[in-house]
Amino acid sequence: MQTQGLLQESNLATLLQTMQTERATGALALESENDTASLFFLFGHLFHAAGPSGQGEDVVLNALSWHDGTFRFDPRAKLPPEETIKSSPAELIAEAERRTPEAPPAGAADQAGWTGTAYEEAEDYGVATYSEPGGGYPEPAWTSAVPNFGAEQQAAGYSPWNAPAPTLTPEPAPAPAAPAPAPTPSAPAPAPAAAHYQPAEPQPIPAPAPAPAPQYRQEPSAPVRSVPRPEPPPAAEPAPEPAAVMGAPAVEPLEIMYPLPSGRAQYEGLKSAFVDFPKLIRTLRGDQHTGYVRLTAPDFSALLLFHQGHLLDARSSAPGSRSGEGAFQAIRRSMDAGAGMLDVIDLASEIVEGIGILLTAPLLYTGLLGRFVNFDALLAYLTEEAVDGAVLVVGSSDVGIIMLSQGHVLGSYTQTNPALSTATTGVAKIATDKAARIEVKSGTGAMAAIDVESALSRAY
Repeated sequence: MQTQGLLQESNLATLLQTMQTERATGALALESENDTASLFFLFGHLFHAAGPSGQGEDVVLNALSWHDGTFRFDPRAKLPPEETIKSSPAELIAEAERRTPEAPPAGAADQAGWTGTAYEEAEDYGVATYSEPGGGYPEPAWTSAVPNFGAEQQAAGYSPWNAPAPTLTPEPAPAPAAPAPAPTPSAPAPAPAAAHYQPAEPQPIPAPAPAPAPQYRQEPSAPVRSVPRPEPPPAAEPAPEPAAVMGAPAVEPLEIMYPLPSGRAQYEGLKSAFVDFPKLIRTLRGDQHTGYVRLTAPDFSALLLFHQGHLLDARSSAPGSRSGEGAFQAIRRSMDAGAGMLDVIDLASEIVEGIGILLTAPLLYTGLLGRFVNFDALLAYLTEEAVDGAVLVVGSSDVGIIMLSQGHVLGSYTQTNPALSTATTGVAKIATDKAARIEVKSGTGAMAAIDVESALSRAY
């Protein structure tokens, strides 16, 4: 979608239709020579407009009449809480067209008091013109069979309107052209008017020799038998899991809401009060969204993890509803209450799989203290063992995550710097904190996909 340009090239009516089609969210800033306007969209729905003259639908109707100016769309703009527009874009466009004054019909200029300058070009069509303004429409320059139409003809009741049709005299035929002079020796003879072409007799095309009939070898017929379906390739053997968790298994595992990496923001900073939660989930399913939805409130945080439109897992900070459908219903309640801000982030498929392992894989090491661990040696060991898993480091002021695929770093990030990187220095720095705790997860884990329609049909 074009985010900036000229209203001469893309007028506001076209922009409104584009925003609705692409389900855009953000602010559209319009600026003409003498006025400005800001229009706010949520999933393509125009819900608020503001300008120097006020708010609401009149701002949009006024902007629809602009023929020049500029526009700029900001998908990251903070959306206001007001909702001042109830009509659809199509209804607003139709109302703006109804309010646009139409051009006066032909012949109505005199009744409307039209004034203007003379039409010099009217002389080319045989009509009289006026050189002074205010002369109205030009009158026709009448030509009749009576050359001097004056008082005598008027007294006789004659006028151009009832004059008999003039008698048309045919023009004399033009004289024949003189014959062309005979050619002189110094001048070439004129070319004949046309040459008579005699086509040659068509020659018969010899027919191609017939191709020899193909010879087939008769194979002995074999008994008909059903072909067995090919067996699917064997599934990859999961990495062997340890018989017991190593480290300090008596220490309780870290129960925190894991920080998430940054990605391409599809929607960011949406007020949950404006979002229809079931519609959002169905839209992401239809768009085959791969990434996550994050809800953040003062006393609540939650995550929905998607892969190609399928809801893989849900996590929340609500006691008793930490994961699965329980977390999904906790998010639904919070959304319906209008609390918090919502982000919809796109990620690569392998990163989503890494987050899934982080959420669900069993523990390999737990209760490790950063002060006693050689962190670089730990990463080297995990690389040698080709571990599919994640390393979680929780310090006194920051949290770091390293996702591993076959022992190689798939992505590394921290809570304060969520940009993904293959460098592990940021997480290693957190591990040097004396109060840091380290956990290692290994294995494929098991995420229970959530049936969205079934979950939405149940009361929470």
